[in-house]
Amino acid sequence: MKWAFELLGLKPDADATDVKRAYARLLRTTRPDEDAEAFQRLHAAYKTALAHANRKTDASPAAPISAPQGEARPSPAPTAVLASAPSTPAHAQNVNVPVVAMEPLTGAVIQAAVDAQNGNALLRWLQGRAEFWSIQVKSQAAQVVLQRLFQQPQAISAECMDALLQFFDLNHVLSGVNPVALQNLRMRQRTLWELLAQNHHELARRAGLMRNGRPDVLLLRKNLALLEHPLHWIRATRAAMQSDRARSLANLVRVLSNNGRIDELPPPIDRPHATFWLRAVTPGAQLTRERFILNSLRASAWTLITVLLVVGFGLLGAGNDGVNWKQIARVSGILGGGVLGLWLLLAGCWWFDQWQGMPESAPAHWPWLRRLAIPVVCASSLAAYSINQATLTQLLILLCFIFSIRKLRRRLIDAGGIGKRFDIPLTPIIWVGVMIASVLSRLPSMGDISFIPVMALLTLAISIADLWRHRAHLHPKLARN
Repeated sequence: MKWAFELLGLKPDADATDVKRAYARLLRTTRPDEDAEAFQRLHAAYKTALAHANRKTDASPAAPISAPQGEARPSPAPTAVLASAPSTPAHAQNVNVPVVAMEPLTGAVIQAAVDAQNGNALLRWLQGRAEFWSIQVKSQAAQVVLQRLFQQPQAISAECMDALLQFFDLNHVLSGVNPVALQNLRMRQRTLWELLAQNHHELARRAGLMRNGRPDVLLLRKNLALLEHPLHWIRATRAAMQSDRARSLANLVRVLSNNGRIDELPPPIDRPHATFWLRAVTPGAQLTRERFILNSLRASAWTLITVLLVVGFGLLGAGNDGVNWKQIARVSGILGGGVLGLWLLLAGCWWFDQWQGMPESAPAHWPWLRRLAIPVVCASSLAAYSINQATLTQLLILLCFIFSIRKLRRRLIDAGGIGKRFDIPLTPIIWVGVMIASVLSRLPSMGDISFIPVMALLTLAISIADLWRHRAHLHPKLARN
C-alpha cells in the first residue's frame, strides 16, 4: 500500500482528492503512447491509493439520514448533451436510496444504450433513473457496466457510447480507466453497431465504399457475404478479376479489424479469409505471399481467357478442311505461356529487388549470397558479353544496373538525412537514360562506343561501395578501420 502513495508523491493519509490531483499531474509526463510500462505502474498505483482513500472515507462515522415519505421524482432532462456528468438534484441529495440489484440495473443500462436512437435520448433515460441519484450507486454501476462491456462488447454507436461515458463521468483521465483500452472498446462496439443491416451505410462510408457520392451498400453486403465464408479459390479469382474489388475487401477488413488487428474482428468474419485480403493488398510495394497468390490467380485467369479466345477464333475461321487443332494448340500455348511467363518474370524481378533492398541487420539464411548476387551475375554477364554480344547478356547487365541503383536508393532512404533527397522514382529515369544511350550508340559518330560495359562497371562499383559501407556486418575487425 505504501508504494502506491510513494509513487504518487503523497503521504499515506492523503484523501481521494489529493490522489486524483497527483495522478493528473503525473499524467503530463507519463503518457501511455510514450511509455506503456510506466503508465501501467502509475495507473496501478492510482487505483490502489484511490481505493485505500475511499475505504478510509467510508469508514468515517456519518449521521444517519432518514428517507422522505414520498417517492422522489426525477428532475427534467436537459435538451442538449451536457459537457460533464449531470449533477445530483438538490432535493435528492439527502435521500437514502435502498439496496439496488446491480445486475438488472446494469443490464437495463446496456440495453438502453443498444436501443437508443442517439446520445441525447440515452442521456434523458439515464437522468430519469432515480437509482443514479445516489453517487455511490452511480459509481458502482459505472464500474459494473464497463466491466461487462469489456467482457462482451455490444452493438453501441459511438454517439451513445460517448453519452454513456459522459453520464458516468468516465470520459477523462481522472476516471482511472485506461484510455487506450477504452478507445479500443469504443471502436469495437461501433463496428458491431455498423454491422447491423440498418447501419450498413455508415460502415460503407467509413470503409470508403462510395458510388456517385453515396455509400455503396450493395457492394458492402457482397463483400461481407464473401468474408463470412472460408477462402475459396474460385470465388477469390472472381473477386480478383473485378475492378478494385480486392482493394475494397482489404479496406473493409482494415476497418472491421481496427486497423489490422485481426484478433478484434467481429465473429461473423472468417479470420484466415480476412487475413488473406489484408496481406494481399498491403500498402506499399511489398511482395507478400498472399499478393503473389492473388496476382497469380489473375494471371492464370487471363491465360485461360487467352486460350479460349484463340480456340474460339480457330473454330470460327475453320474452313472446309476442318479445324487445325495443332495450330490452335501451338498459338494458344505461345500466347497463354507468354502471359503466365511474363507475370512470373515480373514476380521474380519484384522478389529479387525486395530481397536485395533488405537492411544488412535483417536476419537471413545466406547473407553472403544476398551481398554477392548482383556483382557475381553482373561480372558473369560482362564476361559472356565480351565473348558473344548476345541480347540476354545485355539484358542481364541492364537489370543488374537497375537493381543496384534501386538498392542504393532504398538504403539511403532508410538511413535518413541525405537519403531523403533520393526519394524519387528512379526506375523510369533509368529506362529513359538507357533508351537515349541506345539511340546515341547507333549514331555514326558514336558507333564504336558501347554503353553495356559502362553500366557493368558502374554496377560493380556501386556494389563494392555498398559492401564497404556495411563492412561492419562483414567482419567485426573491419568496423574499427
